[in-house]
Amino acid sequence: MTQSQRKAIGIALTLLTLVVWAIIGMWGYELLLVGAPAWVHLIYFVAFGLGWVFPAMAVIRWMSKPE
Repeated sequence: MTQSQRKAIGIALTLLTLVVWAIIGMWGYELLLVGAPAWVHLIYFVAFGLGWVFPAMAVIRWMSKPE
């Protein structure tokens, strides 16, 4: 598989990962945090918002492999 093919697949995987991550975040909010104090919401959304970087790093590392 060429690097340009991996990049095309990687872009699609990154977008898919981001959408799935957002859906999981909303589901977790609805399940656990409705009615919680504002500071709990802040911690949750900051942590969850930064958390999608880890799955994306794996995809980006795979995309940047040499041929």
